[in-house]
Amino acid sequence: MRYAEDYSGYGNEVLYRMCAERPLHADFDTIQSKFALIGRYYGASLERQVRSAVPTKEVVDAIRQSNLDEQIERLKTIDRPTQDNLGILLDAHQYLTNFLESVTGVRKTSLASKYLHFHATRSVFIFDSKAAHMIRRFLPKGHKTFPYAGLHDLKYEAFTRRCIHYRDYILEPKLGALATPRMIDM
Repeated sequence: MRYAEDYSGYGNEVLYRMCAERPLHADFDTIQSKFALIGRYYGASLERQVRSAVPTKEVVDAIRQSNLDEQIERLKTIDRPTQDNLGILLDAHQYLTNFLESVTGVRKTSLASKYLHFHATRSVFIFDSKAAHMIRRFLPKGHKTFPYAGLHDLKYEAFTRRCIHYRDYILEPKLGALATPRMIDM
């Protein structure tokens, strides 16, 4: 089966291209630019909800020292998230969420998912409160098709499991084609 068209506009195309052209986290300007553009475009910037000013230089230097590139490389091994490979996605998301919280003091579930998505487009579902609300309309909280392992960010784990179920049993049969994480976000 082929993938359905998931073009989401020039702005997103630029963000995808930016992360594809400079995927690594070694250069200060590259890291700062990617986090700033993705975060601001999606209303999930590093500065958002931070109680005290965290210097950008401190955050970027910490990212340069992190294992983020290893996490992203593991994510890129996933061509399609399933219940079987979901642990890789949840581990990477947990890593970045915990890392950002340690540097900013704020849990950045949404920013972590968006940032990882642009680096591993077929692997990562985009999380925010609107997307979580919409997916719960299709699969309410009591929906027990899948068990929660409870080893990761519970909101993001529940969200991704619902996305997989929605994609496999509702969206793709209706489309007659495969759906990417971007398609589900749209």
